[in-house]
Amino acid sequence: MKIDMHSHILPGIDDGSRSIDESLQMLDTFVENGTNIVVATPHFYCEEQSITRFLEKRNAAYEKLKPHLKSEHPQIILGAEVLYNPVLVGNEDLSKLAIQGTDFILLEMPYQKLTSDIINNVSKIVDFMDVKLLIAHIERYLHFTSFSDLSNLMDLDVLGQINVKSLMKASSKRACFKLIKKGYVHALGTDYHRLDKPVPHIGDSYEILDKKFGNGFTNHLIKNEAHILKNDSLEYFFG
Repeated sequence: MKIDMHSHILPGIDDGSRSIDESLQMLDTFVENGTNIVVATPHFYCEEQSITRFLEKRNAAYEKLKPHLKSEHPQIILGAEVLYNPVLVGNEDLSKLAIQGTDFILLEMPYQKLTSDIINNVSKIVDFMDVKLLIAHIERYLHFTSFSDLSNLMDLDVLGQINVKSLMKASSKRACFKLIKKGYVHALGTDYHRLDKPVPHIGDSYEILDKKFGNGFTNHLIKNEAHILKNDSLEYFFG
């Protein structure tokens, strides 16, 4: 089982796929790489549109794509990549952006120093709202903030996702390994946007991870991803 927890394969909704044809060709590459499930996570920016309008556009994009899907294509699960904004705290509609069938929201952090205000607001979302958080491509934020700041975020009851491409690059692989050793990584994603910007697929990272962390590590990740999609309690991950 290969699960991609972060992709931009829906046509014409964000800076990902530009057309139905491009989406289908992207899905064909998933078939070639043996990916079974793809979580479609188009960008959501609360300053640009309402949650209701975003969901209308996302669902319409999927419905346009749906008649063209092939039986061999991976299962598509709808979600969103939600950019952090303090106004999300207390928004009663936030749970509508969760990955389909779950309470998990893929939350993208701002590309800046992770201040105490930002971390406190994320803590409020975790503690007082009916959602669970999967933090998107956590390795990226180390370009903007310290490992200590990122640790303050990840030490909350949140899960972490890293991009497969970051495991393939010498400049980011070491950071990914450090995050894994700290227990901050629970899922993988391609963050696949467009055909003209090809990315490694999920399976491309398995050999690297098992070589570094021992045989079976990727099976552990796969189980984590399956438990996310089953909406299991955070006690499974932290208990």
